[in-house]
Amino acid sequence: MKNPLLLSALLLAASLVALGQDELEAELEETLFELTEQLEEKKFTLQELEAEFEGAEAGEDEFHLKMLEAEVDGIANSIEQSTESLGRLRGIIDSKNLDAEQRESAFAWALERHHRMVGLLELESESHRLEVELELHQQDDDENAADRLETRLDRLNARIEKTKAIHSQWEEVAAARKAQQHEKAERLGQTLWIRERDLEVSVQLEHRKLEIEETRRNVDQLRREADMLGEILSVSREMHQRAQDRAAEWTKLKVRMKEAQGEQKQELMEQYHLSEEKFHLHNEISSLRRELVFVSSEGDEGEARELEAIIGDLELEIREIDQQLEQ
Repeated sequence: MKNPLLLSALLLAASLVALGQDELEAELEETLFELTEQLEEKKFTLQELEAEFEGAEAGEDEFHLKMLEAEVDGIANSIEQSTESLGRLRGIIDSKNLDAEQRESAFAWALERHHRMVGLLELESESHRLEVELELHQQDDDENAADRLETRLDRLNARIEKTKAIHSQWEEVAAARKAQQHEKAERLGQTLWIRERDLEVSVQLEHRKLEIEETRRNVDQLRREADMLGEILSVSREMHQRAQDRAAEWTKLKVRMKEAQGEQKQELMEQYHLSEEKFHLHNEISSLRRELVFVSSEGDEGEARELEAIIGDLELEIREIDQQLEQ
């Protein structure tokens, strides 16, 4: 006769094992579900970007369209790779050849590989976008922007190569574990973990350094713009003062014209027309001076010389009017 206590213990143990397996499977399914949701969000984003790209008109900004196309390519590639990776995770969950411990271990390792792959794809996608942006700035002869982008691209590509080297060695860890070389796998895994942290810290430091450089450039640009606006404000104040003087002159002239008779009134009207012409010439010069501020800031020496020549001609006309007024 079988021992009822032993039978109960065996049934309880079997129930606990089954319960444990069910909990593990539920855990793995939940993880896979979350990753699938993230993938679906990427697909939705891709659809929106593709619709924007396809709906763009022929005359739309080429820079925007090229950058949009690069982003679409990056997301499409990420979706394709992620779909394959999630398929492998699904295969581990559904496998009949793995016990609970083997399934959990295989899934955990495949999950780490998936996250590493996604991170690398994001870096490569960013690299592609920078390459496209760099090419566009080079076509526009924007040397300053091109130099900055080239520096960023070089640093990013160096990071990608280091990341790929680390990923390759993680596969060596997997091979060691598969060969039951657990001590080697653990030793190499710890070394790679440290290398990943070293790379992460160096990237953060580099990012902050670039951020400071970019902020400094923005500050310098704002200072230059402030100087430009100061010059423009000065010209605008001159124009305002000239308008006030013109209004005061007109008020006095109206009084004199009321008192004038015959030829004297005619002379006053002629003086007014000459004065009015001089006033408009001064305003035209002021407008050109404001334009000259912008042209000079852009370093267009040819156009700056042309504006200065026009201003010189207008100033000559003003001197001729002054001579007529003195007669």
